[in-house]
Amino acid sequence: MKTLTNFRLPLASMAVLLGIGSGSLIAQPLYPTTVVSYSPGTTADGLGIIPDARDDENNANGAPQQSDVNSGEIAGNSSTVNFTSLGFGGEIILGFSQPFGRGEGVDLQIFETSYDTPDCASWQEFADVYISQDGCSWLQVIDNGCQNLNIELPDAMPWAAFVKIVDASPNAAFSAEADGYDVDGVMANYLSNIVPLADLNGPRFANAYSNYIVGTVKGSSNLPALNRRDPNKAIGATTGSDVNQTPMFVSLGFDKASTAGVIEGQITLEFFYTIIDRMGADLEVFETTFGDNISRTCDNYPEVAEFWGSNDGVNFTLLAADPSSNEPADAYLGGSGRLCRDGKLDISGMPGGTLRFIRVIDKSIKTSNKFPGSADGYDVDGIFGYGCAGENDGRYGLYDQNNFPNEDAGVYFMGLFPNPSNDRVNVNIETASTDQNYVVRMFDITGRVVAQESVNASANTSVNIEISVAHLPAGVYTVSVDANGYKTVERLIKN
Repeated sequence: MKTLTNFRLPLASMAVLLGIGSGSLIAQPLYPTTVVSYSPGTTADGLGIIPDARDDENNANGAPQQSDVNSGEIAGNSSTVNFTSLGFGGEIILGFSQPFGRGEGVDLQIFETSYDTPDCASWQEFADVYISQDGCSWLQVIDNGCQNLNIELPDAMPWAAFVKIVDASPNAAFSAEADGYDVDGVMANYLSNIVPLADLNGPRFANAYSNYIVGTVKGSSNLPALNRRDPNKAIGATTGSDVNQTPMFVSLGFDKASTAGVIEGQITLEFFYTIIDRMGADLEVFETTFGDNISRTCDNYPEVAEFWGSNDGVNFTLLAADPSSNEPADAYLGGSGRLCRDGKLDISGMPGGTLRFIRVIDKSIKTSNKFPGSADGYDVDGIFGYGCAGENDGRYGLYDQNNFPNEDAGVYFMGLFPNPSNDRVNVNIETASTDQNYVVRMFDITGRVVAQESVNASANTSVNIEISVAHLPAGVYTVSVDANGYKTVERLIKN
């Protein structure tokens, strides 16, 4: 058998690796339990504030009353109304204690209160609705929806834990004292089986694979060695290691010209967390080449793969190498969307700027005399997307001279040495052109913070923070530096 399809890690293993819990999608009502934020707008004339009785954010929390009956509203008494007014241009973010998911029919309902239930033509209370898995990166699911809204979650985000409702009512359609969209409440209809990560700043590794079609070694029709054909090794945490050891990767093998109707040497990986397009790189790819080093060019060892992204696992779009990968020109021989060994990918060309599946296809130069006859194509160690920044309006970026304007006073640069490290690592920061506080965090493969330091640093200088890693197990860690709404990230290998 050359083709393995629709395989997932055992649920217990996924819970250990990435916080994915067991259970199935359950049809049951779920209601928000937290008001994350409430930013009321104004009355229709742009001058007034929301009346006291209507600005109680807790009236949007919990189960909705689903009623448009005026049961005796008293000015200044929020207990006599069943809603929260957003005001024109205002918004509210509601959080759920358990994620909700996509099932049959309507998945999410927004209930708005308009006394006596007028139709939309005469009472244009509109809203835009967004969903999020992490409270940071948002996907719009309703544009100018009127009054009560029924929502089916999209392929790009089949589960979520936060809802943002933004008033979009036209001021001119109302009298001066009108107060915009009135949120009675929100109800999700399906409980998702996803258990969110404990720390949303950590990397989002691939969780499952499908469509593993293994190719052959270079010099014969043989498949790669058995211990190199386990596709489980492409999901979960990456090792990030090129040390010659028991294979911790899956080999794709080379495609065969004799089977033109089948593309061998490929695998499709699925992310349970939706990857959102951000400034700079969005995905980081790790390929294993024993003894690899930064001085080895692609021409020296041309293991190349092509990368395609998808939101539904069916329709795929060719991705692009991020400029910060510094991919050599020969990586693109035969086509674009390719990386040579390790590299970074940009998903800005994806529909909607989102990604849930990535297809990796071996495009190694099989005829190259750089490969021995036993060579078995591109070796996938793993792929991860970046976590939630939690700031800078939810945008996540890798900031350097290549992809961010130098004139921005807040930009700074970070480096790690030694890397790999045995006992200590130095985090060197070239500071911004303003005085700032820099927070350094180190995350393990589960997203848990294993070290944290901070320093106040003057402008236009260099500071060094030394962190002990001797007590940490060997593996791949993520080191981030946060300052003034920006974030830089580097990968650290602990030997």
